[in-house]
Amino acid sequence: MTVIPLGNSDGAPRKSWLRRWQDRLFGPELPPRLMAEFTQALGGYYTPFLIAAPGASAVGIAIAVSVGTALAIGFAAVGLVGAAFVLFACREAQRPLSAGKQPWVEARYVLGAVISSAGLGGVLLSVLAADAPMVVQTIVVMMALAVVGIANGSGSGRPKVAAAKALCLGVPMAAAIAVKWPWPWGPVAGAGVLIYGILCIIIARRSFDIQIELLRARERNRAERERMEVAVAHMNQAMAILDADLRLLVINQRALELLGLESLDLAVAPDFAELLVSAPNMANAVGERDEFLARASLLAAARQQFNTVVRLNDKRMIDLEFVPVPGGGWVSVLRDNTSENNAIAQLQQELRRCPLTGLPNGRALFEEVERRLADGRPVCLMMINLDGFALVNDQFGHAMGDRMLRRIGFRLRTADGGLFAAKLAGDRYGVIADIADAGAAEALGRRLIATVDAPAHFDEAQVQVGAAVGYAMAPADAGHAEPLLRAANLAFAAAESQRGSALCRFQPSMLEQSVQNAGIQVRVRAALRAGNIDVAYQPIVELVTAKVLSVEALVRWPNDGSEAITAETLAAIADAHGQAGRLRQLVMAKATKAVAALPGAINLWLNVSVLDLKDGSIVDDVAAAMADAGLPISRLVLEITETALMTDVAACEHTLDRLRALGARVAMDDFGAGFSSLDRLRRLPINALKISGSLLAGAGDDPIAGRVFRLAAGLGQVMNLIVVAEGVETSRDLDLVRFCGIQHVQGFAFSPPVAAAELPDAIARAETAAHAASPQAAH
Repeated sequence: MTVIPLGNSDGAPRKSWLRRWQDRLFGPELPPRLMAEFTQALGGYYTPFLIAAPGASAVGIAIAVSVGTALAIGFAAVGLVGAAFVLFACREAQRPLSAGKQPWVEARYVLGAVISSAGLGGVLLSVLAADAPMVVQTIVVMMALAVVGIANGSGSGRPKVAAAKALCLGVPMAAAIAVKWPWPWGPVAGAGVLIYGILCIIIARRSFDIQIELLRARERNRAERERMEVAVAHMNQAMAILDADLRLLVINQRALELLGLESLDLAVAPDFAELLVSAPNMANAVGERDEFLARASLLAAARQQFNTVVRLNDKRMIDLEFVPVPGGGWVSVLRDNTSENNAIAQLQQELRRCPLTGLPNGRALFEEVERRLADGRPVCLMMINLDGFALVNDQFGHAMGDRMLRRIGFRLRTADGGLFAAKLAGDRYGVIADIADAGAAEALGRRLIATVDAPAHFDEAQVQVGAAVGYAMAPADAGHAEPLLRAANLAFAAAESQRGSALCRFQPSMLEQSVQNAGIQVRVRAALRAGNIDVAYQPIVELVTAKVLSVEALVRWPNDGSEAITAETLAAIADAHGQAGRLRQLVMAKATKAVAALPGAINLWLNVSVLDLKDGSIVDDVAAAMADAGLPISRLVLEITETALMTDVAACEHTLDRLRALGARVAMDDFGAGFSSLDRLRRLPINALKISGSLLAGAGDDPIAGRVFRLAAGLGQVMNLIVVAEGVETSRDLDLVRFCGIQHVQGFAFSPPVAAAELPDAIARAETAAHAASPQAAH
């Protein structure tokens, strides 16, 4: 079964062929709203028709009377009636048209136009039939042509009316002229009248299309504006839309409320700047009225975005913004930023406060120093660090540590009248006092140390910490905030380097040393980046065989003509700047090649830092370096310090286990110089123990030092470790080493550290010295 659709594909009913032809000839039907506007346009023609219609009617009646036929007079009366219909329709169109009244007004206008055309056509035929004088005929013809032409006016052009006029007036007029006027002028004039009528219909259709397009464009603009007005009206943000001259087009209720206006008539667009300066809620907001209006005028001319902040009468702060719209016009946004500004002020306050203690923070401390110096007041700035605070966290937990920080902050704030106490990073504090006398500053520092040192009781727990205090004074030590802060920090660093609670004042030499240290750091970091690091080697001798079985690789500053930097300083700077791995890689690359070039299976001893042990990448680096040099990893002994093993023991032990699994051995370096417990030493995965040279120095002459050295050696032997004595420089040192049963030695008694090129000769000299010092050689 075939289904025949009853409408178009879009669902609209299908039009008949007659209706489609009517649409082509006379244009489509309009929606009711547009048709009402189309009819409303007739109101603009009431006055012209009111002036022209009586005159035209009088002329028509006069011509009909002059002809003297009742038919002509009757048609003139009919035309007068039609003109009256047109006038009444135009008069009604000047008033608002309801949906039911619009068709009636349109029908009256069309009917009047057709009746007046028919009446005039009757007068024309009567005049031509009566063989009236040519002047009279010409006047009537001109009137008829004018009436036909009125149908295509831009405001009242209606194709159907034009067709009706052409049919009722143009066709009879053309036929009468062709018949009554002499040849050939009559037929030619008649044809011209027909052509003129057709042109009037075409022009009327085009005029109608233009009007319809204008109406539809206006409808689209109106719909867009209505959507915009609805959107603006329902926005929580106060907003107004302006034209290019800053005249108000749309404003929402939120904006009216901010301005203190109940309603506003937008029929005549007011000037928005004038509205602002006259708004009730902004009487005190815009300052000078003329200045504000002048700025608004310049804004409109320059098309530049503009922002300003004004205060309402109730002190609320309003951010007023004008944003140009592409193509012309403006959008004005009024934001009530009172709560936001209050929040910002609160945030600014919080940014200057320690959330844990409630004290001012470092930023507030710096600003307070600047303020006091600007006022010309003497300033004593103290930096305080808690000594032993890490143990509080370890023993009692971080919650107790936080309570201790709050307690110390309260003590510092109340330790003396007029103090400004601030909580800095970690367990550091800063204190500002108006003190100009050095003695008074030192006395205050002592009181603050005593304040911090006092035990704190929390429930059943007793917590106690010390304090390191460094201070600087203005204007004696510095005249501005930044140098004063730096001076206090340098003094603090000096105090912190001392054991226990200490108090230090800034000295100019501290600044000089700081500058020097900064220069050294720059040099070391540049050398590490460029790989300009030297390595020295010191043999380790086995006394039983008088052979060198191992060498220790020691980092050295290159002999490049610059001031030398100690190995300890170089390593410390590398650790501090995260370059420990880079330093180790440079040393290993050179040391493995140097050892690989030696005859025999000599082992390589290499120092590693705690950062190396915490960084698991050392395992792969060590394996790769040994493989590149062709050395088995079993010939590598890694030296670690007691201090390294006290930091992050779990991570260090894990790395050591991985290295031992590969075949490397581990030795504890500088044993006896640190503080590690014997229990930790027992559990560490180590193979060898190097006794610090500091224990050996003087042990041959000091009985107590000698006993301590023997205890250290015995401990290593009890743990079945290879024991190495380092720092062996004299024969008395060597005798004590032998007496303790130590078989491996290292020191200047055999060889100092030498360069790689001198290493074979150094090994030979060390073995010769070992033979000479052996008991067999003595016999």
